[in-house]
Amino acid sequence: MELVWDDRMGAYDFGRDHPFQIRYRAEAAHAIEAERRAAGREDASAPVAPAEDVVLARFHTDEYRAFVRAMAAKPGRGLLDGGDTPSFPGCDVAAARIVGGTVLALETVASGARRRAFAPGGGLHHAHPDRASGFCIFNDAAIAIATALRPGGPYRKVAYVDMDAHHGDGVMYGFYGDGRVLDIDVHQDGRTLFPGTGAVGETGSGDGAGLKVNLPLPPGAGDGSIGPLIRRVAVPLLREFRPELLVVQHGVDGHAADPLAALEYSDGAYADVLGQLVGVAEELGGVPMLVTGGGGYDRDAVARVFTSAARILEHGPPHVGAVVAEEPWVETTTRSLERELGRTFPPGE
Repeated sequence: MELVWDDRMGAYDFGRDHPFQIRYRAEAAHAIEAERRAAGREDASAPVAPAEDVVLARFHTDEYRAFVRAMAAKPGRGLLDGGDTPSFPGCDVAAARIVGGTVLALETVASGARRRAFAPGGGLHHAHPDRASGFCIFNDAAIAIATALRPGGPYRKVAYVDMDAHHGDGVMYGFYGDGRVLDIDVHQDGRTLFPGTGAVGETGSGDGAGLKVNLPLPPGAGDGSIGPLIRRVAVPLLREFRPELLVVQHGVDGHAADPLAALEYSDGAYADVLGQLVGVAEELGGVPMLVTGGGGYDRDAVARVFTSAARILEHGPPHVGAVVAEEPWVETTTRSLERELGRTFPPGE
């Protein structure tokens, strides 16, 4: 497993009073590095350069990139969107470095140097081609997918699984009509949480029809929701799609300790889900995996879950104990998705 982190990513800083704190990701990355050194792994993270404009242009419009540069050149703080995403001096370079880290992680797995890479600073999945949104200036996950699929690029089919509490709207709608991208998004119901999107009926268009899969969860969903839905829905879809690359957005804001969402997951639920995804990637012949960070607004939860994720990516899934009992409503949600997609999924356990 390759860890991609550079302390200069700490410049992606909206201020001490803002919910998104890049220092939580920095502390998690340092904890992972310390654990790896203690185990005899001395390889340090490679320096990360800001992504060049030509790379940002694989997803973002010329006008939007120019707008970010103009705001970054102003003293003090402004706003890049309706209020959630401030600008600050140098925000263009800071955001481009986050993209650079995720693209470097992609290059690491695409080259065959590692089968799995973890970019804890990334996962800024709300930014759209033409606008910032939800603390996200540039959408590193979408840019990585576009890079993977570009003409002459290394892959023809990419699967994206997003476990952030907030719907990954920037990524899903950015590839909504693209049949090369399977997008599975498990999130708190948009009727109860930003950005208000990601209903079961949003299943893609054109070549992407049936390949955009939303699994909205009610507040308080807990471990008996996310694990069973990944097992019943995501794993079969991944087996059928047979991606050449698996990208995972590992947002931690579904955790019970998180102050911004209400999904009530435990540390164990995150380990279960990532373990399932690593397991299916191995089953499909060792599909390379790029895992990013994402949301997460409780310092300790981010540190624990990201450190656990690094262990799973390094050593494989943990020993699986008793399966968490499935919440009754999971059956109803699965049947609704079956009607939308015109197919069936395995029954619950």
